[in-house]
Amino acid sequence: MKKKLVGFIVLALSTIILVACSNDSLEGEYYWINDARNQHMATIKGDKGYVESEGGYSIKIDSELKIIESKFGSEKYSYKDGKLTTNFTGVESDFYKKGSKACEEALKKYGYKEVGKE
Repeated sequence: MKKKLVGFIVLALSTIILVACSNDSLEGEYYWINDARNQHMATIKGDKGYVESEGGYSIKIDSELKIIESKFGSEKYSYKDGKLTTNFTGVESDFYKKGSKACEEALKKYGYKEVGKE
């Protein structure tokens, strides 16, 4: 009986840890990193954010529908492991969450030492 109880507790704790580690929260600072730029693009907190492009504008995130709403309309987005793909600039592009593995890989790929610095 004790082995079953211990096994159940280990399983429950493992599940909690896995769920906590797989956080797909969009919250954070996003940078547009490619061969031509390394610039801050957007900041997201909860279901709201602000984009630095086009004179700056507010956005609202619908995480269930995976849509970002702005003064320009609604755009679908995808997000995985720190890489946000959406249309902030008139063209669908990749934006990298500061501190994520995807951001570090993009910085390295394009020869930058840190976000926002040439």
